[in-house]
Amino acid sequence: MEKIFVSAIFLLAFLISSPFASAADVLHLMSVSGSGTVESAPDRASISIGVSTYSKDAGDAQAQNARSAQAIVNSIIALGVERKNIHTSDYNFYPTYKQNEKKRNEIDGYRVTNSVNVIVDDLSLVGKVIDAALSNGANQINSLDFTVKDQSALKTQALQLAARSAREKADLIAKELGCRIIGIHRVNESVDRIYAPQMNRMMKSMAMMEDAAVETPVEGGTLSLSANVSIDFIIE
Repeated sequence: MEKIFVSAIFLLAFLISSPFASAADVLHLMSVSGSGTVESAPDRASISIGVSTYSKDAGDAQAQNARSAQAIVNSIIALGVERKNIHTSDYNFYPTYKQNEKKRNEIDGYRVTNSVNVIVDDLSLVGKVIDAALSNGANQINSLDFTVKDQSALKTQALQLAARSAREKADLIAKELGCRIIGIHRVNESVDRIYAPQMNRMMKSMAMMEDAAVETPVEGGTLSLSANVSIDFIIE
């Protein structure tokens, strides 16, 4: 019994001296989030150009497509776009079907689709690239995206704004609650992908399509990048 009593005393002493039992050592946290957004003009465009051909003969469908695809690439290179910035992004060759008199599917012909992605760093060439492609056999403009080549500076600025926003909120809340910030316990941050509003800048009116001398108007607009920061502040 005496050994049990002594052990209980030591256990009690340990709990009293333990940091888990001390209210002074308990962290009081205030979680605040902040966001920041920066804008920038784009300096790069990515254009997806496609050519689709059809023929009753498989070899003819493939040959037509190959000729058009090569003519498209040559016309874009002639504008000053480097060959390394042009690459095939998708290629498909497949039969097409129709129903015969017995309601059975039979091969009707063959379709070939070929898409190339073109990176353009001189934005004044974007409209010219689209026009050259359409004039040399392209019949699909799948997408046009603008971006910024080096986004590191934009990410830094967005994070700075987000952190500043979180701190300003924390200071305001602490002041209203009558407490003060004495440290930071944890920080989490995230940066969104650069965002460009969805706009169709490639469409022409029928009058413009009939006038080969009119260049497709393309405007890069303004891009934005956002960052978010969540901070657990230690308060007292």
